[in-house]
Amino acid sequence: MKNLKSWAMMILLPAMQAVGADTTTQNKTVTILKGTATADAKSDVRERLLEECIVSLPAAGELAPVVSSDARYLREINGDPARNEFTKNYTAVIDINYMLYQKVLLIVTSNAVPAGQPVMKEMDKNIRQTVRFESLPANGDLYAGRSKREYYFSTPEGAIADARKKAEVWLKQQSAVICKQKPAK
Repeated sequence: MKNLKSWAMMILLPAMQAVGADTTTQNKTVTILKGTATADAKSDVRERLLEECIVSLPAAGELAPVVSSDARYLREINGDPARNEFTKNYTAVIDINYMLYQKVLLIVTSNAVPAGQPVMKEMDKNIRQTVRFESLPANGDLYAGRSKREYYFSTPEGAIADARKKAEVWLKQQSAVICKQKPAK
């Protein structure tokens, strides 16, 4: 141990003198047991969800679908082997945009050597959310092929009705998690 101390002083003393530091030495006893240290002075930030609700949702009547179409050459339309032709097929998409309110507890801990208590703070957040509903071709009124059938919507109204039906069901399910009172901003 004495050799280690004199070796450390041989290295540190010239460096300390060059900087103009006080070169008086103090004898201190240090005992190191086998172990590891994780004192890397990094901070760990965690979030714990305390409360969550939907601020508001649109009414089912306000949903505006986006309809797109494409032309495809289909064979054996609706099971008729003689019916092979180009048909126009439709799909509909409805996007529902809403605000989600969250109250979270932020917990900040540090791995610094002088250990301190974790810092905790409640925080309110408003988060924009979007849910997309698409018409499912399997619910279409037109199919092609015999053994491997592929379904399509032959009218825009059919595609819109399918997407709207899914969106309305989702809106009804979410009515239970709408905020009881408006969150403070």
